[in-house]
Parts: sequence; C-alpha cells; structure tokens
Amino acid sequence: MKVSMDKTIRAMSIALDLAQMSSKYDSFNGNDPVIENITNINYSDHRFIHHSQRTTYIALEIANYLKLSDDFKKQLYVSALLHDIGAATFLSQSHSANLFIKEHCELGNKITKSFPYFHDISKIILYHHENFDGSGAMGLKGDMIPLESQIIRISDLIELIYNENISNYQQKNNIILWIKQNSKKIFSKTIANAFLGSASSDMFWLNLQNIDFIDFILDETHPKLNMFMDLHEFEAISKIFANIIDNKSKFTATHSKGIASLAYLVSKFIGYPEEKCHEMKIAGLLHDIGKLSIPLYILDKNGSLSTEEFGIIKSHAYYTRIILNKIGDIPNISKWASNHHEKLNGRGYPQGLKADELSEECRIMAVCDIYQALTENRPYRNGMSSEKAFNIMDEMVSGGFICDHALNHLKEAISNLSNLGSYEDYITVSYNPEMK
Repeated sequence: MKVSMDKTIRAMSIALDLAQMSSKYDSFNGNDPVIENITNINYSDHRFIHHSQRTTYIALEIANYLKLSDDFKKQLYVSALLHDIGAATFLSQSHSANLFIKEHCELGNKITKSFPYFHDISKIILYHHENFDGSGAMGLKGDMIPLESQIIRISDLIELIYNENISNYQQKNNIILWIKQNSKKIFSKTIANAFLGSASSDMFWLNLQNIDFIDFILDETHPKLNMFMDLHEFEAISKIFANIIDNKSKFTATHSKGIASLAYLVSKFIGYPEEKCHEMKIAGLLHDIGKLSIPLYILDKNGSLSTEEFGIIKSHAYYTRIILNKIGDIPNISKWASNHHEKLNGRGYPQGLKADELSEECRIMAVCDIYQALTENRPYRNGMSSEKAFNIMDEMVSGGFICDHALNHLKEAISNLSNLGSYEDYITVSYNPEMK
C-alpha cells in the first residue's frame, strides 16, 4: 500500500476545520483577542469548513512573494494545513481566549512531534499565535518567532477577518489598512509588506472569494510533496488522529484505539493476511474521525438525545466517508470505517445499506464498535460487562441488525485472550511497544 502524504494532510485538515465548526456550539470562547479588538467578527459568524486550506493559500502566496525555498514552502504548507491540530481535542473550557490559544498551541506542538517526515512543524505550530511585539500567547518577540509561524499568524488572521458573504470591493481596502496599521505590532514589516505585495493582484482576492475551487487553487500554488507512506507510516498518522478523536470527549478516551485493537484481533483470529489485519486496525482508528464535526455538548450530554441531536450525531459516519474518500488511496479502509453504523436490515445510517451490500469486514467493524461502546463508560451510564454486552448483541442478531458470524468471531477472539488476562490488557500491549 502507498498512501499520498499530500492527500492525507489535506483530508485531515478538513477534519480539523469540522472540529472548529462544531466548537461554535459549545460553551467555551476561543476567539483571538486580536480579532475581538479590531472587528465585531465572532467565531460564531465564521464558516470554518475551508479555514485551514484558505489560510494555507494565503501563507503560500506570501512565501512565493518572498521567494522562499521549496523546502521552506513544504514545511509551511504542512504546518499551515495542520496549524489548529491542537484545537480539535478536549481543552479547558475556561472561557478564557488567551488560555485556550496557549493550550491549543502547546497541544499542537506535542501532537506533531511524532508526525512522520515533518518533525520541525511542531515548533512552527507552537508559535503560530505569536505577535511581533511580544504580546502573543507564548511571549516570543521579533525575529525569535520562526518565520513560518509569522507567516501563518498573518494568514490565519486574514482568513478569519475575510467575510465571504460580502464582496472583495467592500472589504479589500479595510483589510489592507488594518495590516498597515499593525505592521511592527502583530506582524513584522517584512511580513506585512509581503502580504501587501501578494494582495496587489486581483487573482489573490478572486482566489479567496472562490473558496469552492480551493483544491484546484492549492494544486496550482502548493509545493509538490511527492511523498508516499507505506502501511505502517499511514498507521502512525492514523494513531495521531485517533488520539485527537478520542480525546475530544473524556468519555471516549480509548474508543478508537479499542475498536482498532478489536478489529485487528478478530482479523488475526479469522486468518486475514497481516497487511489486511493492519488495514482493519487503521479503519478502527479512523472510523470516528467524522465525530470531530459533532459539538461537545451532544457528545457529553448526560441524558437522552433529542431527535435533532441524534440526527446531528448520526452525521458523523457521513463525514468519516467524506474525509477518508478525500485521501483516495484507501478505498477499502474508507468503506470499512464509514459503514460501522450500517445494519443488515437496512435500518442503519447514513446510507441505509442492507445485508447484501455489507462485506464481512464492514460487519466485523460494526460488532467491534457496538461491543466497545457498550463496555465503555458513557455520560449517562457505566460500562457494561462483556456478558451483558454480548446478551444485548445476541438480541441485535435476532432482530436482524448485526451479523451472527461476525459476532461469533468477536466472542471467540476475545475468549482466546486468556494468556493476556483480559481484553483491556490486550489494548495496553497493542499500544505500548515496550510491552511487546
């Protein structure tokens, strides 16, 4: 298997933007104080679906104007697409914008330290909210701030200020004036002038306006990575995003990793080839990536969901399909991951597929997800014992919801774990290389 690094990062940036969109409906305020001081724009007024990609476009235009090297632009490209990776997970909810910004920069730095190939992006992401005068989140000042971070800072703010609901004619001059006023304050004079140079063409503003063509626009402007990951490298990135997914809510701290372990375990038990076992593990790691689009108040609700809330939470499987299909090189993993809520009787979601449309792998993923969910603590109940979970799942087989063969494979695979003591021990060993 060869998976495009470029397409993977682009797809994951969409997941991060969906996470920011969902945060608008939660109680904490992540507004940048700079934004609040200069405009009445609020995060609740901003559509984040293309935030990372449009920020990246602006950053690359500035880098091109400065005639920076291809290697520099590659680091900038990846850093800009992932700059808000620390904002997608569970944060303090302290209602303090400054603390939120500091936390998500520090967490983004921590997460990306283990990113394959692009190890230097962690420092860039750590300092992407610094102001040139030292008033930023970490207090770094002047040229102590990495140049990539400075470029992302101005690009991020411009993207947030830019209002796609009004014409370029109405807002272009106001944005340019604000940049000039904040030269040597928020931005260095060099960076401010580079933006002004980039923004002097009609093409720049038309590209900002026509965000529906962002893939085409980035294809024209971004440095070609020409990098492909093997299965194990892609699994490493999948684990990074599984941690982000699981840590969004305190009630799902091991959910994706647990399903990944179960899927791998059952696949080994059935006798799938080792490569396919790892593909099933990756599908488990990424099956809930669409859940980044779900507001935390729904994920953590202590009680029954309303009809509207349940409709929102069901959409996560749809977004999983959209994100993973964007990668293009993993059609099987995408299908297995996004079909985990489909049911044999056609009463699942989001497609309402029936038995003859669901492969053995999809059926295995479904039973692994149900078992993991039933045995985990949730806001409204404690986790069940394996015995009780299997009793409920037996009833689901009788009702035509899930596959009896897949369930039996799961039961037999778990019962064969006696040498490890428990399924929980299996997860620990699977995700701690020192214990293998």
